[in-house]
Amino acid sequence: MKILLTNDDGYNEPGLKILRDKLSGVHDIWSVAPKYPSSGASQSLGLYDSMKLVEESNRNWSLTGTPTDCVKLALLEILSDNKPELLISGINPGANLANNTLYSGTIGAATEGALWNIPSVAVSIDLANYPEEPFFDTAVFVIEKLIEKRIHRHIPSRTLLNVNVPAVEPDDIASFKWTVLASFAADAPFKRQAGGNEFSYGGYIPLPFHDRANTDAEAIASKSVSLTLLTSDRTYSIDPETLGVPSLLSRM
Repeated sequence: MKILLTNDDGYNEPGLKILRDKLSGVHDIWSVAPKYPSSGASQSLGLYDSMKLVEESNRNWSLTGTPTDCVKLALLEILSDNKPELLISGINPGANLANNTLYSGTIGAATEGALWNIPSVAVSIDLANYPEEPFFDTAVFVIEKLIEKRIHRHIPSRTLLNVNVPAVEPDDIASFKWTVLASFAADAPFKRQAGGNEFSYGGYIPLPFHDRANTDAEAIASKSVSLTLLTSDRTYSIDPETLGVPSLLSRM
């Protein structure tokens, strides 16, 4: 199977390298990833600068652009005549749960694949053991299982699968769970710099969640793999008629 890999951490980061090495023996692997770290890039585009594409090794390119730029360029230039059957974004060190899915470059790249109607999966691994080395091998095990089950054939059109992997060995995974997004009960604090008028985000810290059953956060806390289907279509799914909107507009 032809698989396109990308990430938001950089073309030479271990999560992507390990995934590329593990899958190359079985599948036709191509990767295009940012030259520089792009965490938090969401689905942004590098509109104001030219982007340099470099083949760092066989079928492995870096691009001085965002994760979404990488997917677009891969599909329009590198693989324009033979689109991939699957796109995998990751392996991202640090779970993409709850509100973070809106900011994540890992999710953004997979969303772009979904917009092209390519089965797309974003894969992240929890850092419950931070700052120890992430359980990349567990994430690879999960990806291989999902491919073996041909999960990509069951992802609805223009939808992506967000996979979060617990920080455990493969044999210690409790289960695989279909989940919904949790919601953070707090936000990451800013750090005020010495001058008083400059701010930055601090390092990784766990944030509390609002209680809600069957969420991605609940699955990770129970050492289960979280599988969440996210739509690339942001249209609200309820018919406006049910909200009384047409009658409201008629009175304006």
